[in-house]
Amino acid sequence: MGLISLYIENMLRYIIVLLPFYLIARFIFVKKKKRITSLKNEFLVGVFSLYIIGLASQTIVPNWNAGIVTDTGEPFFDVYFTNDLSHLNLIPFNTVYEYFFQTNTDVDEWGSVSLLNLIANVFLFSPLGFFVPLIWSRCNSFKKILVLGLSVTCFIEFIQYFIGRSSDIDDVILNTFGTVIGYIVLIVFQKIIGKKSK
Repeated sequence: MGLISLYIENMLRYIIVLLPFYLIARFIFVKKKKRITSLKNEFLVGVFSLYIIGLASQTIVPNWNAGIVTDTGEPFFDVYFTNDLSHLNLIPFNTVYEYFFQTNTDVDEWGSVSLLNLIANVFLFSPLGFFVPLIWSRCNSFKKILVLGLSVTCFIEFIQYFIGRSSDIDDVILNTFGTVIGYIVLIVFQKIIGKKSK
């Protein structure tokens, strides 16, 4: 649970900092386009936008460190970019296999870390499959959501290779699967709501 709360805290920091900028930008966009919108639609777009900010903060924002040097009092800001091939996996299900059947003595509680990575890779992308069809009805098809999930996660893995994070074909598979799960949850939810409204 400690790792999950750490990720959530990191995401919330980015979301809180960028929330005022989103609200101002969205207000200007709606006024400039003279769009007639509803509170429900703005709520969905807002939640989805904040989700995208949180997702980006944990996937494509490079590793960085900032602070003040204690000896001199000077501020510093360092960003780390690497393209180390050791963080690249192009063999499908290789990482998933390692999570289930191998151990890593360099990582404390390897079983918990493995489970967290598997679950996070799936469910972190579920909101993508849930919100996109709700906001943009033209995307409300299994094929479009599958292509969207695959495209977004391939883009993220491509960026990650150049910013010092691992790039893994298994992440593409799990993330795309998570997007599809989000879409299936939406379909089930809509069917339940539809039955209740009859």
